[in-house]
Amino acid sequence: MEKCSICGSELILYEQGGIKVEICKKCKSVHISKDDFEKLAKHIDANCEIIDLFEINEFTTTETKKICTKCNKEMEKVYYNGVIIDRCKNCNLLIFEDGELSKYFSKFSPSGHEIINNAKFVTTYFPTNEQTQKDYREETMKNQNSNNTNNNTTMKIQSKEEEFKAFYAPGIAMLIVILALGLVALLLFVIPFMFPFGILATILLVFMISGFRIIKPQEAMVLTFFGKYAGSIKEAGFHWVNPLTTSYISGEGYTISLKARTLDNGKQKINDESGNPIEVGIMVTWEIQDTAKAIFNVDNYSTFLSAQCDSALRNIVRLYPYDASEDSDKQTLRGDSAEISERLKREIQKSVQPAGINIIDARITHLAYSSEIAAAMLQRQQAKAIIEAKRAIVDGAVGMVEMALDRFEHNNKINLDEKTKANMVNNLLVVLCANKESQPVIKNDLT
Repeated sequence: MEKCSICGSELILYEQGGIKVEICKKCKSVHISKDDFEKLAKHIDANCEIIDLFEINEFTTTETKKICTKCNKEMEKVYYNGVIIDRCKNCNLLIFEDGELSKYFSKFSPSGHEIINNAKFVTTYFPTNEQTQKDYREETMKNQNSNNTNNNTTMKIQSKEEEFKAFYAPGIAMLIVILALGLVALLLFVIPFMFPFGILATILLVFMISGFRIIKPQEAMVLTFFGKYAGSIKEAGFHWVNPLTTSYISGEGYTISLKARTLDNGKQKINDESGNPIEVGIMVTWEIQDTAKAIFNVDNYSTFLSAQCDSALRNIVRLYPYDASEDSDKQTLRGDSAEISERLKREIQKSVQPAGINIIDARITHLAYSSEIAAAMLQRQQAKAIIEAKRAIVDGAVGMVEMALDRFEHNNKINLDEKTKANMVNNLLVVLCANKESQPVIKNDLT
């Protein structure tokens, strides 16, 4: 994982139109190679003069030289057109601090450019295409986890069934037709020579009665015709279908619920990025979107979803630490729950797409250190809290001592020498920073 040579924070990779730059998430500095910088210059202004910044002599300055995080070698500084640029000849790398990229092109390009921050400059002047901006850290993790496999991790299912609407007729209308057919059958039985036709009409009547189906709101029915998929019915009401079709029996009966449902697999023990065992629980809200895929692509879509949620949770949790220091801009499980939940939702959706399931929401409901390290982590958190409290006490005590000394200096009636001031500062700090109440001691010089 690449780090910024200026502040040590993570770098975000921007790649558009064949040009790649890395932007620091904290200080907004731009890291760009020699070749990509020349491509960017030609894109911004085709008439601008291309200067090889690696042929310019090193600029002598009192600024501290930076260390290249790619090769760990000391970088050189060059001065051109009012801008000081850091370069690494070993890596052919250029670094522009925030605002320097637009400042460089404002003088470098004949047309000139507005002085803006690096992030806005990149998004404004980069060539636009369909490729989105990619987080460099996520891309690195993705490459590490691919294990030399295809980057498209979407599951391949052998079944190719796609949902379509089944043939059905209004149940009330068909009920009227069947009643009329029943009257006809009775008349045929009354007429002696029409008796055989009455029997046939009765058989047809019984056959047609078996085609009635009732579907409740937010339910669907999957039909098969001699083993082949014959379509799905999602419209609630009283319907009549081909009596030769069979309603597929799922784990829920003859119909499939289309309602939003919640899955809670309980707590799991997973190691985070740092290897610390933590307990994580998620709640996934989902619904059936494609009934054909849900029935024919997997054996049991509820069990399939549960297994994929467990797998996705493990894949996501091990990419992040449970917690990080306050000065770190690294994403953590505890501090960036919204972003991680969104990524978890996408990961699960990608896994269950072949089963016709739509993931509405996925949220972490439980997050805690595992019992074997919980006590040690609690001590660490308590130590941090004590340090922060002591720091606040010391800052306040120093401010009060400074205020007291200033008051004495402005009071012309009291003159204190340096030794007396030092003793007073010592006593005040002891009183203000002590954990217990001070015991006043009166010094008596009388003999």
